[in-house]
Amino acid sequence: MFPIPPSLLPTAALTWPFFLWLAGIALLLFPHGFDFPAYVYAVKTVLCAVLVVLLRPWRFVPLEKVRGDCAAGLLFGFAVYVLWALPESTPWPEVTTFYRRWLVMMPGSLPDYSASWCYAWNASPSLAIIKLLGSAFVIAPIEEFFFRGFLMRWLTQRDWHGLPLAAVSKSAFWATALVFAFEHDRYVMGLMAGLVYGALAMRTGSLRASILAHCVTNLLLGLHVLLFDAYGFW
Repeated sequence: MFPIPPSLLPTAALTWPFFLWLAGIALLLFPHGFDFPAYVYAVKTVLCAVLVVLLRPWRFVPLEKVRGDCAAGLLFGFAVYVLWALPESTPWPEVTTFYRRWLVMMPGSLPDYSASWCYAWNASPSLAIIKLLGSAFVIAPIEEFFFRGFLMRWLTQRDWHGLPLAAVSKSAFWATALVFAFEHDRYVMGLMAGLVYGALAMRTGSLRASILAHCVTNLLLGLHVLLFDAYGFW
């Protein structure tokens, strides 16, 4: 167990895994070879999973079972996947081009999904599986613990420990969704996803539905990538 003061443990447990994940993303800003992104992702997936197990952030968020939360998580997780993938999976190239030019970072320019780094995951089946599992079952819960478990409550009141999710303020709800949106290159769909996951958490008063929905979305999107060679999503 980490030597963390008890008063700081809830904040550390809900934020440190996410910050470690961001540190891994920062490494990608340096020049790298073909497989570098895939290996960075594999290493940070393992490290973040270990940190989550050590810190046990689920102790500090409401995870009570609520009637219908599993069904809601599955349904809205699938819906977010459809919204995320559909604009770039239509038979009309002009729709995809418009979407990528204006609704994907950076607006006004087209992302280069033909670049070699987009296909780093195709270099090794084992790395692709780690990417799939890490996306669905490591970063998805970590993001929910951080955004909906911590940030949304902290923005509502600084003494956020014990604050029910249903008591989160509207301004904190929207601010958290906006921060979540701009964590993703597809910021418009990121905003919609953040609103859905946040609404699930507040509506049920538990993170169970939002974590499940986030896991389902990322798992389906990962399978979509592998089935259709749509590596630009990764």
